[in-house]
Amino acid sequence: MRHELSTGSLVKLLSFLFWNWVYFETVENSHDESPEWCSRVVALLHSSIATLAGLTQCKCRTFTWRLTRYILPCQYLLMVWSWGYFAFDLLWCLAYWTDSVMLLSHHTCALLAITRYMQKGHSGCTFACTLVLLEITNPLLQIRWFLKYHGYGKSKAYFAVEAAYLGLFLFLRGVVGTFLMIWIFGWSDFDWEEIFYSLTFYVISMIFVYDVVGYVRHKYKNEIVDCKGYYYATCLPDDMVIKGPGTSRKYGTPLKDELDKAHIC
Repeated sequence: MRHELSTGSLVKLLSFLFWNWVYFETVENSHDESPEWCSRVVALLHSSIATLAGLTQCKCRTFTWRLTRYILPCQYLLMVWSWGYFAFDLLWCLAYWTDSVMLLSHHTCALLAITRYMQKGHSGCTFACTLVLLEITNPLLQIRWFLKYHGYGKSKAYFAVEAAYLGLFLFLRGVVGTFLMIWIFGWSDFDWEEIFYSLTFYVISMIFVYDVVGYVRHKYKNEIVDCKGYYYATCLPDDMVIKGPGTSRKYGTPLKDELDKAHIC
């Protein structure tokens, strides 16, 4: 048992050193860029590879007992890969303190959960699926940041990436996450520890969802008002039904004028 623990500690240390090496190599070759820029390059690398690797190891389409089956070597390697990254990013956030407390809590919980999964020796598929759910939107988040950082914050590419990120994040964390939590609570094969970590990630995700919804409402406030105006202009009540071609009964004004007020046409 001591040998297994020491081996696990060694591989986690090597993973942590690897991600530090990637970061400092990025800093060395990007003299004009900020530390955050370099850290986001590392985040983009981890999230992209972790998502692709996790998708190949997540066997949700087969029997559900695979979720709690023993850990395969490729799943253990993915755990080591991600543990080192989360340890690096947690220390980076503490050093520069540029991220929220919730993100620090997210990374801390991820480190604890990965450590326990490595020690338990089973539920490797559960880890792979969870990692995909948590990291699949991260590449879009980093690309969005790079576009804005380099002056493309008003471009169509930025809007497309942001729309894809926000929509996918809200759907996966909010809708799919809620469905999975209900399913986990109703399935007896998960132990209390797995349920605890799942619930913790779900609560953190819901806080992130709340923040994202607030961001959407603030940034796209005018667009939301325009959509409401368009809805009210095209769904008129009984006292505003069209009397004649292109007119409304109450105001006697062309219907197009009401659409113009909604800034749609």
